[in-house]
Parts: sequence; structure tokens; C-alpha cells
Amino acid sequence: MPKVVRNFWVAGNVDGRRSRIAGGPRARDGGISLTLYQRDDGVVATALKVYCVACSDGTLRVEVEPTLPYSFTRPEGKLRIETKR
Repeated sequence: MPKVVRNFWVAGNVDGRRSRIAGGPRARDGGISLTLYQRDDGVVATALKVYCVACSDGTLRVEVEPTLPYSFTRPEGKLRIETKR
């Protein structure tokens, strides 16, 4: 966990990479946007978009936009996007 807690923070590991990917916005009203790509029958497609927004009323919002067909797993309730390599 980061020492300085920002409105939003992203951290992740990528196979073959020595260092973690981590960071957050500097500004109090800053946000984060992420796009995840996935192969779909040999074509690279946008699988998922994530937006983290600091609203003017002080509300912090995370929006997740799946762009490929998806399902929900039971009982975990996770969003699942499956395609063929």
C-alpha cells in the first residue's frame, strides 16, 4: 500500500516486468483512466475500461465499462470476459 493515500491508486504486476506498475493522481481533483486489451480470435480488442473520477461535490467514483461480451461468476460475483486467443 502506498505511503501517501491519494483519492485513487493503481498497482499491478505484469509477467516479464521487474517493477510493479503503480501510481495515483497528484491533484486533489485528479483521476485515473485505464484500458485493458485482450485478444479476440487473433484480433486485439478493448476488453475493459476503468474510470476513477473525483467529483466536485467530494464524491469519488469508479466506473467500469466492459466493451466485449461478459458474464458474472457465481458465487464470487466477479465480472468475466472470455475470448479465444
